[in-house]
Amino acid sequence: MKRRNDATYVKDIDPYKRIFPYIMPTRNGSVVYHQFSVDLTKGVQFIKKLNKESPSDHQYRVFELFLAALIRTIAVRPHLNRFIMNYKYWQRNELSLNFVVKEDYTDEAPEHSAVIYFEPDMTFEEVAKTINETIVKSRKGTDGNDTDKAIEFFLKFPSWIIRFLAAILRYLDKKGVAPKALRDADGLHVSAFVANLGSINLLGSPHHHLYEWGTTSIFVTMGALKRRRIVDDEGTRTFADSMEIGVTLDERIADGFYFIKSIGVLQHYLNNPELLNQRLVLPEVKSKKKGKKRL
Repeated sequence: MKRRNDATYVKDIDPYKRIFPYIMPTRNGSVVYHQFSVDLTKGVQFIKKLNKESPSDHQYRVFELFLAALIRTIAVRPHLNRFIMNYKYWQRNELSLNFVVKEDYTDEAPEHSAVIYFEPDMTFEEVAKTINETIVKSRKGTDGNDTDKAIEFFLKFPSWIIRFLAAILRYLDKKGVAPKALRDADGLHVSAFVANLGSINLLGSPHHHLYEWGTTSIFVTMGALKRRRIVDDEGTRTFADSMEIGVTLDERIADGFYFIKSIGVLQHYLNNPELLNQRLVLPEVKSKKKGKKRL
């Protein structure tokens, strides 16, 4: 059955790519690691300008800017929003991100998974507002996410029952009929999983593995924001802001050229952050059977 409740079957795949899921059946058997640095000099200036013009009770952050640029990149580079399941290629119906929210910065503080759905044409201010509201609700425990309670309930059963239930859920996901509540609960059915390691002052961006559970094909780690002094030939001093980014991805969803070009698109939005406050208009493409449709 070539139908899922969370994605659309992709037919136009080159033959040599269609064989990939059979010779590389797992995500971690198809994983590619890439680390690069993004220039956030103009992005930081953009954030500072917005914060001066914004009410004092709301301050924008570089984290929100990076996520807005990532969302816009996935929107205009739709192959990034694909996944492999049951040896087939699927285009995700929704654009979503997941990141972990820690209630406070202590070892004992609980963590919560924050799954957020976005519209492809959302502006930076809309994205930032959605992210900020989700973080506040997660830390207050008012986001309606009862995942921890559900897990604690099932862990009371014997291990063989837990394994049996997990096998059923895995089968439902494989067939594409898993309920949305399950996908939201585990947080591993999103376009990309993002870890903001800069929030704990980690300069580097260590790579994270992909999960075989779920459908997430991309894992992104963000390092801390770094500022360096630049002196030109005339002795003029300026500053440049940058951040290390680590990406772990399933190479089967697109080729290397597509991925590298997508990094360029991401950097373009970070270099021109004002574009993120413009409503995105997605191009219309012709479909042989259904006429025009939006990518």
